[in-house]
Amino acid sequence: MTSQDVLHMRLNNMEIQAERIIDPSLKARPVAIISSHNSNGSIISLSPEAKEEGLHRGMKVSLVRKMSHSTQLLPYNHSLYDRINWYIYRVVSSYTPVVEPHRLNEFFLDMGGMDSIYGNIENAGLDIIKRIREEISIYGTIGISKNKLVSQIITAVIPDEIHKIDSGYESQFLEPLNPKLLPVVRIKSIQCILKFLLIKQISHIQIMAEQSEEFDILFGIYAKVLSKEAQGYDTSQVKPYRYRNHILEQKILPEDTNDQMILDGIIKDLSERVSFKLRKRKQIADRVQLEIHYSDGYNICYNGKFADIDDMSVFRTCKKLFKNANQRRNRIRSILIDVSEFRPYADQKNLFFTKESHSMKVSRAIDKIRVKYGFDSIQTANVLRVLNHQ
Repeated sequence: MTSQDVLHMRLNNMEIQAERIIDPSLKARPVAIISSHNSNGSIISLSPEAKEEGLHRGMKVSLVRKMSHSTQLLPYNHSLYDRINWYIYRVVSSYTPVVEPHRLNEFFLDMGGMDSIYGNIENAGLDIIKRIREEISIYGTIGISKNKLVSQIITAVIPDEIHKIDSGYESQFLEPLNPKLLPVVRIKSIQCILKFLLIKQISHIQIMAEQSEEFDILFGIYAKVLSKEAQGYDTSQVKPYRYRNHILEQKILPEDTNDQMILDGIIKDLSERVSFKLRKRKQIADRVQLEIHYSDGYNICYNGKFADIDDMSVFRTCKKLFKNANQRRNRIRSILIDVSEFRPYADQKNLFFTKESHSMKVSRAIDKIRVKYGFDSIQTANVLRVLNHQ
């Protein structure tokens, strides 16, 4: 991979921008996207005008209504955002065959070798931004560097339309920044150590890493990764969308909650949707990532893999991942399950009765009903209680 060939595009406040495309009267008005109109709902995204009103992400709807009567509250519109996101994906794919969508509003582009076509990567980046702005009135920022890590951090901290970090200057660029920008720092144990040591800049981590023995003792198995990220070192490749085939299920809670009954019901509903799709594909997944988003904007994820694809086995795995990931007392806003790395599933017949074989028979029987009448046509009692509660 050559230098300066990884481009990261971030569509800032994409949800707000999308709503303003549909309803131009929202332009220049304070707008907030909320999880629910219920008083316990919370803000997911908000416009600069809403921030000037004193509002912020995670704020409860009940408090928003007291603080600002002029802010327009809009429910989260999955279908609208997905359609716009897919259109933008097709646009950026015309500039390079290697595009990796990341979450809803971010894209990585491998521009290696494209300088011979566009003159330089900055010209291509400016053309992408201009085209998207002119065609659908969506604005974004672009970061360019030699790897995904630094390119993504650029768009997170620099408001310029396009910005490039030359090869060899990654460490210098990261020095004054907050360590929270590094992916490994999302791990709670790492956060606690850095907070205890009053580490507020990545440069402090870079200095500490020079004392390798002490650094290894402090951060254990994460020491090597933390040291590399602090230097802006990243070898991960931009993965084309077609190679990132995955099953993605997400639930945004109408009300932020840490009620275990509600959360268990949501995990069960999401896991059954995943297992239903796996059986339909006749595949099993070697990687499952469960991601939790909290009301204060913090998110954490935990990885595992499935041993089987019946409803009970998939639910047990997802529940275990949730338990390992959810180590905070904050209320939860959304739960996401991302399944990938598929391989064919060999359904071996067992001559003897086992819990596993019985669970698979039950799952396949339920599948027949769901195929004919829709997935939601049959639900267990605890899932129905949660859905009715919401």
